[in-house]
Amino acid sequence: MLPDIHRRIVNAKYVLEKAASIQAESSEMSFSISLLLMHDAIELMMLAVLDHLKVNIKNKREFLDFWSDIKQAGLPEPPDRIPMEALNKLRVGLKHNGNLPNPQNVRDLLPRARGFFENVLGSYCQMTYEDVSLIDLIPDEEVRTILKEARQKFTDGDRPAAMADLKIAFHKLDNPEGKYLPKLHAPSKPSLPSEITRAGWGQYLDQLHSFLEQCASRTNALMFGIDPTRYARFTASGPGVQWSVTGVPYISHWSAYQNVSLENFDEFVSFLIDYALKVSEAYIPLAVRN
Repeated sequence: MLPDIHRRIVNAKYVLEKAASIQAESSEMSFSISLLLMHDAIELMMLAVLDHLKVNIKNKREFLDFWSDIKQAGLPEPPDRIPMEALNKLRVGLKHNGNLPNPQNVRDLLPRARGFFENVLGSYCQMTYEDVSLIDLIPDEEVRTILKEARQKFTDGDRPAAMADLKIAFHKLDNPEGKYLPKLHAPSKPSLPSEITRAGWGQYLDQLHSFLEQCASRTNALMFGIDPTRYARFTASGPGVQWSVTGVPYISHWSAYQNVSLENFDEFVSFLIDYALKVSEAYIPLAVRN
């Protein structure tokens, strides 16, 4: 498969997973947006697969032409036409007639959309849905490698190493080589005379500094377009990591992470993917900064 085709398939999966995540908002319009994203994701997948198979398509085509396009190319006809036709009708009703879809209908179509991806990838690309890694969207090659290895470590049972890798990847996104990420930083804690510390001011200043660090991190998340709740959840999870001046990480584990499920871990990875895409737009080359 050509790299460009693979990239388009990764993009299609990313849009589909965004359609899934927005359903968690459970508002009336969130299901409408999810429906539109599902439709777009499926169409992106269709076009990528047709190009992969070198199928000639009409300049003006319809959503359901995918089945006839594949059949006319002498290939087995794709499955899932009925659920995809139902999805298309809901989308036409929403976009062209202003009819908001029933939320439960949209929920029910999500696994059918994923099933369509799985079936099409297996039939025409010899891939599974799981084979399409959204980690490939991350621009930084080193971070991509770290996250892929982290997931393998987690599935192999080495949870401490996997969780440490997530924090290392996060650090590298915040400190890209040859670039600068403009962020707010809390002021450093001052050294206090012992008599002031004994008077209780040391504890107060520790609490104040912790508050300022949280304010800075939440502000940075909002500035980069990141959900501050997801940001806080990620930064509060996993080990503590301190970095030496030579770039060596010193890791402190607080647990064996037995309460971290694969679903939790994948959400942390998903956060890092979104974070990487957002902060990469804000990087400033060091030469420009200087």
